Amino acid sequence: MVSHPLDLVYVCGNKFLATNSSSSTLDVTYRVVGTQQTGSLTLDKGQGGDPGHSEAELETSARGVVELYHKDELVARRQNEGLPCGSSAISSIVAGVTTAEAGHWSEPFYWPAVAVHLTLLPNGRVLSWGATRTQPQVWNPVTGNFTQVPEPVELFCAGQTLLPDGRVLVAGGHISDDHGLRDITIFNPSTQTWSRSTPMRRGRWYPTTTTLASGAVVITAGRDESGNAVTLPEVWESGTVRVLTSASRALAYYPRAFQAPNGRLFYAGEERRSRYLNTSGTGSWSSVGDRLYGTRDYGAAVMYDDGKILYVGGGRTTNTAEIIDLNAGTPQWRWSNPMAFRRRHHNATVLPTGEVLVTGGTSGTSFDDQTQRVRAAEIWNPVTQNWTTLASNSVTRTYHGTSILLPDGRVLHAGSGSSRTPHEFNAELFSPPYLFKGARPTISSAPTSVGYGASFTVGTAQASSITRVSFIRLGSTTHAFDMNQRFQRLPFTRQSGALRITAPSNRNRTPPGHYMLFILNTAGVPSVAKIIRIN
Repeated sequence: MVSHPLDLVYVCGNKFLATNSSSSTLDVTYRVVGTQQTGSLTLDKGQGGDPGHSEAELETSARGVVELYHKDELVARRQNEGLPCGSSAISSIVAGVTTAEAGHWSEPFYWPAVAVHLTLLPNGRVLSWGATRTQPQVWNPVTGNFTQVPEPVELFCAGQTLLPDGRVLVAGGHISDDHGLRDITIFNPSTQTWSRSTPMRRGRWYPTTTTLASGAVVITAGRDESGNAVTLPEVWESGTVRVLTSASRALAYYPRAFQAPNGRLFYAGEERRSRYLNTSGTGSWSSVGDRLYGTRDYGAAVMYDDGKILYVGGGRTTNTAEIIDLNAGTPQWRWSNPMAFRRRHHNATVLPTGEVLVTGGTSGTSFDDQTQRVRAAEIWNPVTQNWTTLASNSVTRTYHGTSILLPDGRVLHAGSGSSRTPHEFNAELFSPPYLFKGARPTISSAPTSVGYGASFTVGTAQASSITRVSFIRLGSTTHAFDMNQRFQRLPFTRQSGALRITAPSNRNRTPPGHYMLFILNTAGVPSVAKIIRIN
């Protein structure tokens, strides 16, 4: 976001971005201080909503401070920070043509609204809603039927996460572009009804909501009723709202934030410096470290393992990926291998195997360039850190595209569209390669809830061939970020016709709520999941 009509943003290497948030097309010039290099650009007029400005890439041959001028007036000055634009590893593997190698996409099927927001519910159904003048829908993956669940307020561009009891908390909503509601709205999957809770102190448009170890929800960022950035986080707990008055910090839309193993909130980006937020008392921030790549706006971040985060793509526009292990004494970002495609507005979805699937997005440097769409899926292996290119879907899904993992192991891919791009009233289903590698193990019995640290039994006729048990929090995603999903493996022993599994014992690592439990065999084929609540 910019604070004046013309600005410069440093990206990486010798790359900058000139931005224009005014209502007019403007001609600008630039120079690299201390060199003979100069140039000119024409900047399109800014547009309302997200991101509110036009963008033009500027790459210099000389390295140094870049100054931007309009009518001979200096309007912006930015230092070249010398950041690398990515690792040098060559990692992408192109999969073969068989479904066991590349997976399979379904044909597109009708969706009643543009699925800007998706949440997997504890009953296995999917709650979705889109832009203004459409109503939320609940989709049944078994029957394919939709049920309309009219919203009490305009929920477009709110933040959403699942509460420990399985209800969906939605913070904020839409007054107009850049102007958000104060409402906290809660959806009950059992009754398929909405209710209102205590409102926030200020409205929020594009906030992030993160469920904490206590079951409370911390709400960060967004724009208020007047279009001003909301700098103070708020914590919702049992119907009350507490403002963290000592934790003021301006953050970009939809911060990529996670409950960390140390009990704090971890802010991964989009800005380069990552931080911890202590939500006790009046709150406080502390620095963790800088990411290796610069700003990763609309990149995808996911907790792919216990306390480990992958941040991939984003910026203007990169194929790079980096990871951080929050279990380390001094966590530091380090490069992982890059994707085959540069992406922005893509989704990252953790799979039962522990791999991460990336879907959709654009490789363009402008905000939502659909001429540079990416339809090929890619999958990241956390052991080798290599990427494999998979099958391509048939619908362009960029800005406002969404993806979540379903209990049957498929990935729902939907949404995409804005005032500048086509609205996609459809969805697709991706079956990853693991669904074509032989018979699936089956779960014959499992508890509906378990306590922290408890041992529990899961019935399966394939107990002797089970090698892994995965525990994945239900997904809840919008704007290229899933605010709810996280992955971990559970220890187990084999019994006759059953597995004896030990539930997680640390609430910081496994916030209370509903998770999909998958069992996987020696071929890496997962069962259909059982949804289990841990509390």
